[in-house]
Amino acid sequence: MSPVARPAPPPDFPAAAETVIRRLRTALAAVVYGIPGFSYRRPADLATELGLDPKLAWNIGRCVDTPDLFASVRFMPGPTGIRTLLRAAQRRAAPAEALAETRTAFAAFRELVRTHAGSRKYFNMLAAGLTATDRRRADIEHRRLMFEGNTYVWGVRARTLFRANIVRPSADGDTYDLVAVRGFIDFCRMRPNVAWRLGQSFSVDSTHRVHHDARRVPLDPAFTGPVPLLTDFCSHPTPAFRPVLSAHGEIEFEFVESSVGDTARVTCVTGELLRAVEPRYRTDLYDDFCNAFSIRTPAEVLVFDLLLHRDLFPGGGGLCPELYSDLFGGGPQLRYEPTALLPLHDPLIPLGSGLDVVHTADIPRYPEMLRQALAWAGWNGEEFDVYRLRIQYPPLPTTVMLRRPLPARPA
Repeated sequence: MSPVARPAPPPDFPAAAETVIRRLRTALAAVVYGIPGFSYRRPADLATELGLDPKLAWNIGRCVDTPDLFASVRFMPGPTGIRTLLRAAQRRAAPAEALAETRTAFAAFRELVRTHAGSRKYFNMLAAGLTATDRRRADIEHRRLMFEGNTYVWGVRARTLFRANIVRPSADGDTYDLVAVRGFIDFCRMRPNVAWRLGQSFSVDSTHRVHHDARRVPLDPAFTGPVPLLTDFCSHPTPAFRPVLSAHGEIEFEFVESSVGDTARVTCVTGELLRAVEPRYRTDLYDDFCNAFSIRTPAEVLVFDLLLHRDLFPGGGGLCPELYSDLFGGGPQLRYEPTALLPLHDPLIPLGSGLDVVHTADIPRYPEMLRQALAWAGWNGEEFDVYRLRIQYPPLPTTVMLRRPLPARPA
C-alpha cells in the first residue's frame, strides 16, 4: 500500500516572512516612486498629491521608508488601504507592472498571515518579535493592554511600584548591609473586598535556600507597628494591615479592605535596614550579587533603583538587568531556567552619584525620602552610585533581577 501523502510543512516563519515582506515593500515602493510627475519625499505627499486619507498616507510612507523590515509590518495597510492606493496610483498613470506586482505580492502577504498567525493582529506580534529596532515601543503597546486587563481581573492598580536598594559594605568587611525603601504610589482598588500583600526582603543562596538571619531594623524610629512604614511619605490616614502566612510559610502583611476608586487610593512606603545580608565576596553558596523585585501588582510604571557604595565594587557596577516569568511558579525556591527569561528592552541607566540625581515624577518627594532613610541609617548619600531600571506597564507575574558576579576575596 502506498504511504499517505502528507502536505509539505510550511517554511520557517522568519525566512518566509522576510521574503514576502521584502517583495511587498519593493512593489509598494515601485508604485509610489513610479508615478509620473510625482516626486515622493514624505508621507504627507501621498495625501496631497494622490488624495489619500492622511492616516493611510502616513502608514504607506512609513511602511516604505522604515529601514527595519519587520518593524515596517505594523504600518502595512490592509486590503482596503491597498486597493485605495492602487486606484489612486492608476489614475495617475503608475506603471501597470508595478500595480500588478503589488496585487500579487499583497496576496502572498495575506497568505503568509493566514498560514503563520491566523489574523493580522497576531501576525504583527510575530513580526514585532523579530524587529532589530523599536522593540520597546512594541513592548509598551502590548504591556499596556496587559495592564488594563490585569487591573480588571485582579481588581487593583497602582500608578507606581518602586523599590530602592541601597547597599554598602558591612562593618565586618565580609558582608554588605542593605537599606530597602519600597512602596506603592496611588494604589487603588477597582472592586470591594480585594486584599493585597506586601512582601519582605530576604536572602536566597545558590541552592535556593532562603535565609532570614539578617538583622532587620525599621528605619523610622517613631513607628512601632508591625509594618516598617515611613509614615511621613504615606497617605493619610496611614494604610492599615493585618499579618498573613504566605505559601512559603513566611509572614507577610495584607492591606485591610477599603473603598474603591480614586477617592480611596493610598500611597504606602516602607523602609528597613538589614545588617550583614549576604557575603560581599564569592563563596560556595553565593556566586553573584543579585537584587530581585517580584512584580505582582498591575502598575503604570515600575522604578527599581540600586544605589551602590563606591567601595563595594571598585571599578564599576557591571550590572545586568533580567526579567523572568513566574507563570509556572515563583518565589525564592524556584530555580529559573533559561526558558523563563523574558525579553527586556528597557535599559538600566547609570544616573550618577549622590541623591540629587534620583528625582523622578513617578515618585513624589523621592530625594527627600531617600535622604531621610539614609539619615536614619547614618549613611552618607553622596558616597553612592545610582542605577535605575524603569519599566512602563511591567508584566506580571514576573521577577526583575539586577545581578553581577561577586568578586573573589582579595589575597
